[in-house]
Amino acid sequence: MARRPTVRDVADAAGVSVATVSRALSGARAVKPEHRELVMRTATELGYRPHSVARALRRARTGVVGMVVPRIDNPFFPQVVSGVERALQVHDLALFLCSSDDDPDTESRRLDLLAERQVDGILVVPCTQTASAPALDATRASIPLVQVDQRATGVAAPFVGIDDAAGIAAVIGHLIATGRRRLAFVGADPENWSGGRRVAGFREWAHDNDPRAAARVALGDFSRESGRAAAHDLLSRDPEIDALVCANDLIALGALDAATELGRKVPIELAIAGFDDISVATACRPTLTTVRQPVADIVATSVATLLALIDGDDASAKETLLPVELIVRGSA
Repeated sequence: MARRPTVRDVADAAGVSVATVSRALSGARAVKPEHRELVMRTATELGYRPHSVARALRRARTGVVGMVVPRIDNPFFPQVVSGVERALQVHDLALFLCSSDDDPDTESRRLDLLAERQVDGILVVPCTQTASAPALDATRASIPLVQVDQRATGVAAPFVGIDDAAGIAAVIGHLIATGRRRLAFVGADPENWSGGRRVAGFREWAHDNDPRAAARVALGDFSRESGRAAAHDLLSRDPEIDALVCANDLIALGALDAATELGRKVPIELAIAGFDDISVATACRPTLTTVRQPVADIVATSVATLLALIDGDDASAKETLLPVELIVRGSA
């Protein structure tokens, strides 16, 4: 056909009514199986494709899910995004991805943009615990929203993440069991949910087991350069430190850089452990001991929770914390 085929064309070719075609294409149950098969076969033969805008108006849906992440240069988030996109494809949904660049104002504008595009729902990794809350709370009042991996406090939206404190405890337990005695922590801004939970886990251990370790904490951001600078400062001020607990793998890679600069042999003189288990954790030398986040489970649970919200299942108070796994490699 020279023009784009319509529902009427499909109906005429199949010998059924336009209403039957519409119901068959929309998945309505009130269609005989043989009629549904006929309509689908005819639509395929004619090359018919539903008009997305008209379909969205009829269903009050766009078939698009929005997602906001803090950064795309942290290898952990592209891993999550890739998994989300694959999971959505199973449900014939598209992904509209935005980055907040770790800035609450940018995050707020990105959420407004997604609302203007009338996405069916939003997955968001909040960049801060408090400053992100107003925009998330305003958005979730009108659009289904799920917080992923990190959360903003006081926002009545589902959260899918991990037990950060348990991950830090596993690292510390391993380091102590292997003979390390003077531990230090290299982390990120505690206003970030993960950053705050991970440094709190270290400080809780220090309070109960080594009060002086509370002073061996350096905070920056989740980047490799920040990790290098903070670790360099800690090790220069206290050469007796024999283990660094790092809030993520990028920080740990920076700590490895600092150890090399200072001539500290890893793991003989200094143990270094990260968090997340990003792909480069096995590419560095020595390979990185780290805490593995269950990315596949985080993705599956987040998408399932959002789809349930879109379908009207009120899960506003739901919190899902998934277990982590300590991965022991060459650095500790």
